[in-house]
Formats: sequence, C-alpha cells, structure tokens
Amino acid sequence: MASFAAGRLADALLDAEYVCRRFPMKRIPAILRARILHSAYPRLGARAWHAAWALDAENPLLQDLMLKSWLEEGGRRDVASLGPSFLPARCRADRHASLLPLLRAAGVVHTGACWKDGEAIEAMVFLGAVAGSAGAERAPRATLLLSNETDEYRVEVPGDGSRVRLAPPRPGAVWSLTLLSPDGRRRLLPGSPLAFYPPPAIAPTAAPAQDAAVCPRPVAIVVPVYRELALVRACLDSVRASLAHNRIPSRIVVVDDASPEPALSGWLDTLAAGGHITLLRNACNLGFIETVNRGMRALPSHDVLLLNADTQVHGDWIDRLAASLYGAPDVASVTPWTNNGEISSFPVMREAAPAPGARELALLDAGAARVRAAGGRDVELPSCCGFTMLIRREALDAIGMLDGSALVRGYGEEVDWCMRARAAGWRHLQATGVFVAHAGTVSFRAEKTLRVAQNRSVLLARYPGYYPEFAAFVRSDPLRAARAALREALAATPACDWREKAAGTPHNAALPDTVAATPLPAAPAALPSSCRRIGVWRLVAGTPAARAVLALARLIASAPGLGLRLLVSGDGSEALWRCGVADQLPAPDGDTPALLDDAQLLQAAGCRTVLAADPAGLPAGLDTVLLDAGFDAGAWLEDWIDRNEAALAA
Repeated sequence: MASFAAGRLADALLDAEYVCRRFPMKRIPAILRARILHSAYPRLGARAWHAAWALDAENPLLQDLMLKSWLEEGGRRDVASLGPSFLPARCRADRHASLLPLLRAAGVVHTGACWKDGEAIEAMVFLGAVAGSAGAERAPRATLLLSNETDEYRVEVPGDGSRVRLAPPRPGAVWSLTLLSPDGRRRLLPGSPLAFYPPPAIAPTAAPAQDAAVCPRPVAIVVPVYRELALVRACLDSVRASLAHNRIPSRIVVVDDASPEPALSGWLDTLAAGGHITLLRNACNLGFIETVNRGMRALPSHDVLLLNADTQVHGDWIDRLAASLYGAPDVASVTPWTNNGEISSFPVMREAAPAPGARELALLDAGAARVRAAGGRDVELPSCCGFTMLIRREALDAIGMLDGSALVRGYGEEVDWCMRARAAGWRHLQATGVFVAHAGTVSFRAEKTLRVAQNRSVLLARYPGYYPEFAAFVRSDPLRAARAALREALAATPACDWREKAAGTPHNAALPDTVAATPLPAAPAALPSSCRRIGVWRLVAGTPAARAVLALARLIASAPGLGLRLLVSGDGSEALWRCGVADQLPAPDGDTPALLDDAQLLQAAGCRTVLAADPAGLPAGLDTVLLDAGFDAGAWLEDWIDRNEAALAA
C-alpha cells in the first residue's frame, strides 16, 4: 500500500499479486490489486474489479466499483443485466443511493426491488429521473402485478423509492412482483419470486424403506427453460432421439419460466401441439428452484430426472441412470459424468471443459458404459450435481421438494435437498456408466457469483459440516480410479479429439461480456519501480539452476548499492528469501487463475533480462540467459554491471 501511494506501481503490483496467489480467497489483497491494475493498465480495470467482487459479492462498495469500471469500458449491457440483482439487499439496508445512478447510466430508468419481511412483502419502486424526489404531491404512481401460478392482482404504489408493505393475498404461496413501466414494458421486480411456504424439515422422520421398489418407475424428464433457443433445441432433440433406446417409459416435462424469447416459446408450443412434450408455462418468472418444483409435481407417480436445458444426452442413458438408482433401496439420487459438473467433472475434477459435440459425446458416453459394464462401480457422493439428477420418487415424497423459501432463485438447492435426504438415511451416487454434455452457466451468467454467495451462507448455517466434508472428498478423490478407468477406455478409442480440445481451454461462460472481451496485454508496459529487476523463469528447486540463482542472489545482496532485485517465477526457498533481494511469483491457485501470467508480470516489472534453465514460454524480445552448466554467477553479474554501468549510475 505504501508503494502504491508513492507511485511505485511495479513494487505494489508484485507484492499484491504475491498475497493474492498465497491467499486467493482474501478480498483485501484483491481490492489492492484491482486498484493498482486499474491505475496502471486502465483496460484491465473491468477484469480486476470483477475478480475482487467475486470474493465478496454482497459488498456494496465492490459492487459499485465493478459496475463503474464496466461503464468505463462501454459495458452498459452487463451493468443493466447484473446491477438490478443487487437492489433487493441494498434497498432493504438503505444502501441503494449510490447504485441507482449507475443503473440509470446503463439505461435502467424504471426498476425497483422486493423482499420478504416476516409474512409480508416489502418493495421499493424507482420510476425514471424523478426517483427519490421529495413531496408526496410530486411522487409518481407505479402499478405492480402481484401474481403466482393461478392468480394476479394489481397494486398501486409510489414510484419515488418510498418503502411499501404488501400483504400476500393468499398465505403459503409463491409470489412475484412485475412492474408495469410507463414505457409500456413489463419488468420483473428484482427479488422475485418470494416463497411463503415454511422451509422443509432438515431432519425428516421418514427413512428409506428396506423393501423399497426394486423396479424402476416411469420417469418424468423435467427440463426448466428460460432462454437460449439453440441450446434448448439441441437438448430436447437429443432427449427425444434417445427415448427409443431406453426401455423405461419416460415423458418430457418442459417448464417455460416466462421466457423473454418469443421464438423459444413458439417452438415449445409446436412441440407440445405435436405431443412430443408436456409443456407448462409460468405466468411470471419464478426462477430456477420454483420452476423445477412445478415440474416435479406434474407427474406424482414418476421418478424425476432433472435435466438442465444446456445439456445433451446419448443412447440408453435413462436405463443406465435408473440401474444405478435402483442398485440399492437407500439411494435417493444419482448424477452422471460430465465436462462441467464440479466433482462429477471429467477429465479433471472441478475443472470445467468445453461441452463435447454429438460425435464426441457418443464416444465419451459409450466409453463410460463399457467401463461400468466391465465391473466398474458407482461411488457415493456428498451431494449430486443438479445439471442431471435422477431422483427416486419415494425420496421426494419423504423429503419434500427443493427449498425456494430460504434459497434465492438458484444454486445450492440440490446440495440442500441431498443433505436433507442424507439426514433421513438416504445416499447419493456418481453413476459412473453415463456421460452427459453440459454447457454450464447459461441462464444466470454473471449473476451466478451473487447467487452462490447468497445461498452458500444459508447452507453454511444449516450444514456447518458440509463444506469441510466436500473439501475432504476433493482431497481424497474417491472418483480417481473411476476417472482413470474412463481415460484408459478413451485412450483406445480412435479420433476422440475432445480430450485434446478440452485440455488447457478456459471455460468462461460465467464471465460477463465486458470482462470476457477485455484483452489481456500481450506485452504490458514496464511500471515505475524502486529498483531494477532481473527475471528468473520457472525455477525448479533442488536443481543446478536453483543453486546458481541462490549464488547470484547472495552476490547481489552483498552489493546493496546496485539497487538490483530478482523476480523469481516458480520455486523459491528459504535461503533465497533470506537474501532479501528476491521477489517470488507463487503458482496461482487452480480455481482462481492470475489476472496477469508470470511472463506478463516479468514485463510489467521491467525485467529486460531473464535467466532460464528452459526458456520455453518466454515472450520474444527479452534478453534470455541460459542457466546451464557454464553459467557462473560472479562472472555473469560483473559482465551485466559493465554493460549497464550508465543506467546504474543514473
């Protein structure tokens, strides 16, 4: 912080980056790094503030700073999309004043928010530039529609941001508020829907029956739909094509959550008219959780196969999932392999890869089926992943539906359901014989970060042991053998090039367009610094190169007048650190990759000379010195001083 205040941006950036990499979940270092990067490279502001906000998504200050940086980069669309979702909590806490000008700058002139307060609804509505004006005689009036699946009521409220309190016309229902704007448009009020039914019991008394049905029930394939016609079409086409390959009777239940895309709704109407799907349509947007609940209630005698609308399936996937579900009477749910599904991800746990195409999916799914048929086993999970989840009806009847009362719109709802089921004696399995493609983060997009933060706090309060258990599962990786068996099966499969395509390909579906479109500087300009730096590239501990670098560091430390430091990428050591002339770049955490990679940081720090045992990956234009058997630290430093004598004197 002192270096930043003094304008030594290179020093400040290296220190902040070090702490961010060592403590990737701490927001304060990320805030400092965002300040530095926004000052040094303004085009990186949008990306840097997004990274800081993601660590504390409910922080009003970080919300405002991020939205401001997006507006600077022309990201009005992203601000208009994400910004209103901040309003409910901000309005409830009376911290919304600084947010409204940002929303108006993005073109959001008519908006508001609603939230639950006991058994009542509270709301605030802001109409245009007059929002916040004083004087009841000048206060505009706003019309709200209070609606659920069957009923709709008109309510007149002030449009100047005054707080209003509404009593739901019917208790125990799920209500949404829609603003009838002066421009004639209908806008769902952020905070909707609001569920007023009591939260499900966390420890139900019903336990799995030992004589539970051993024959699979018919299956209701519940697909919640909101937008993205191309993805929805690919999903439903793959499901319909697969039905002929499955023996278990299945019906496709699509729930249209008041889609804003007329083309999508029209195509669903055509499918329903042809008898290909059972179509339910919400009169207003209910969010993912309540939309799924409506679909699960549609066929009460069926097992439920919850399927995201951005997935694709193959072959007799239903029969294979059902075989896993009914392998034991206490299994409540099963989930398949996927390219993007947390602990169920393949080829690497918790690393999202691009969704395979139809050809690659067929090879992946067939490989999984072969491994399972050859003696592979399903593996018990802490919880299933909701992108594809076959649920036993007996478990649903005992546990209840997803909890839309305490959880907000989506994310974490399947964890809550699985934990309630486990409290009643049920188990959840990874179905290792099935693979489903999953695009991921389509409906919520950048809003996912906020929803995860909000719902995670609920899960932490209810199940304080869940996240430590989840972390222990990741560390021990009980799926390692099954994943290795699938890799081996695919290695013998010709032309399955999805593995190569997936390797090293970033999956940025959750990034807002403003961030995703921000180009990282290929060669960042050198920043002001307190010293000259020599880079060390990808140092490996215990090697001759590491010993040579330590010798060089000791020589530099013995001559403090040089004003010279080393910037080490790779392994450091206590001996190197104790020299007092080396800064280190630790490897970034796998879940939170660095904003600038090591090569870019070397350039930002002004390293014109880089020492490397292997220069692979270094950008062109740097003076690269090989750390080979002929490298002599003393002779090299003396030569370097001679060549830079004039610069050192200056």
